[in-house]
Amino acid sequence: MIIVVAKDGTGDFTSLQAAVDALPEAAGASPSIILLRSGEYREKVVIHRDHVRLLGEDRDRTVITWNGCAQDQYEDGTVKGTFLSATLTTTGHNIEVENLTVRNDAGDGREVGQAVAVYAAGDRGVWRGCSFIAHQDTLFCGPVRLPNTLEEILPRQGRAEESIRVEGGPLTFSRQYFEDCFIQGDVDFIFGSYRCWFERCTLFMNERGGFYTAANTNRAQPFGFVFHRCRLTGACQPGEGFLGRPWRRFARTVFLECEMDEHVAPEGFCDWDADRVVTDRYAEWHTTGARADQSTRHPSQKRLTDEEALLITLPQVLGGADGWQPDRRIPTWFLCGDSIMADYPQESAPMTGWGQVLRPFIPENVYIANEAVCGRSTRSFMDEGRLERIALCLREGDRVLIGFAHNDEKQEDPSRYTAPDSSFPQNLNCFIDTALAHGASPVLLTPVVRRLFDESGCLVPTHGPYPDAVRRLAKERGIPLIDLEQATASLVEQAGPEGSREIYCHVPIGHPNYPDGLEDNSHLSLTGAVRIARLVLSQLSR
Repeated sequence: MIIVVAKDGTGDFTSLQAAVDALPEAAGASPSIILLRSGEYREKVVIHRDHVRLLGEDRDRTVITWNGCAQDQYEDGTVKGTFLSATLTTTGHNIEVENLTVRNDAGDGREVGQAVAVYAAGDRGVWRGCSFIAHQDTLFCGPVRLPNTLEEILPRQGRAEESIRVEGGPLTFSRQYFEDCFIQGDVDFIFGSYRCWFERCTLFMNERGGFYTAANTNRAQPFGFVFHRCRLTGACQPGEGFLGRPWRRFARTVFLECEMDEHVAPEGFCDWDADRVVTDRYAEWHTTGARADQSTRHPSQKRLTDEEALLITLPQVLGGADGWQPDRRIPTWFLCGDSIMADYPQESAPMTGWGQVLRPFIPENVYIANEAVCGRSTRSFMDEGRLERIALCLREGDRVLIGFAHNDEKQEDPSRYTAPDSSFPQNLNCFIDTALAHGASPVLLTPVVRRLFDESGCLVPTHGPYPDAVRRLAKERGIPLIDLEQATASLVEQAGPEGSREIYCHVPIGHPNYPDGLEDNSHLSLTGAVRIARLVLSQLSR
């Protein structure tokens, strides 16, 4: 389910940290989605759960900001240091952050020391279309480093990445991927020990100048930071932005096909001190722009040949044993419907929505966002802003499965009723148009039949003109149709009056969740939900 955070109180939470804390500790197969509405959220945030998608409504108007810095003190007067200064820390694995700005506004590092905007401490982090804005030490990609750091930023979880301390920094197996991001800072403003790939990012050096990178790569790691097709620019004087310096002796940083303007120092990389010097683990290839001339570069940096550069690929750098492909966005199927499709808590078992059990039967790699809610019609679903929430999360390649009618039929309830020949198809058109406007694929579904047999054992249709209204609209709009009414009618008729009981939620007296028993001929049992989920997929694949 999509969780909405809104400053004005129109969402589920007004604080991002409160929304994160409310997420279940046990991660499901699909990530929890947190939608952050536009506004400035002045808070220090730790995402301490796995499998989370944090989506901003607008990159420039959705801002998380804090003013932590290395000079902040504990009550006893000791300073907290760099790694407790971050505005946003992600310690969970499989975190995706998109379309927002993270800022540390503590100020100039000459006055406050290091002040981190983002501390990416987990594995398989994906950052798309984000802005990170700070001064000294903007973006850190590395494990939780110190016991006091762990205690303060992870009081709820108590988990640190295991690391092996060897020369050159910790040996880590974690990875972060950045795509179309804007990263602004000055001294060492991208630093850490993780393997990171930066695709089409803009690196902006502040007026102070300094070093775009300060890698801390372990000697045993073949890759550290890789920048591909990025642009390096800034506000400093020409030549005052160095490509990087080695935080530890075996740091590795590579720039591939990047554009570098006059703010970049002609020397490129720079030694840190007499012990931490530039080696051939620093490299460039096919640089363009005002600083494309590599003849002025540090004498020890590597000038990659075409053959050497072509071996530095995203799968090679970040793939790992799990074959991770962060550049390939995993599509999401958004399910829009009512109680027949919805998720149910354990205390409602064996009542099950077919959307609840859909994911295990999908052969491809997709996420399921089941937004179906019990008792909703097309009207009430939209009136509650649920379609608007989905619209803000939709991306090209997603799917929207639209299945209503059970509650649209209820003439006695004006808050839900829609007319089959007017408002019902009009509302369905709103769902279709929303999906298409965001590059997603809409799919219409007719409703599941109710279990109602006449005296002769024939199934009695109960949905009136609504299924035909869905069929007509699918044909008019050229939208894929899953005819669940027809498919489930065949299923129920074949099972017969007695055999079909197992498809629906029929519970004997004495069940822990239904002490008085239950005879429900509309809602599904686990058996029925599984059968119908498989019907959905069989028709979808046609």
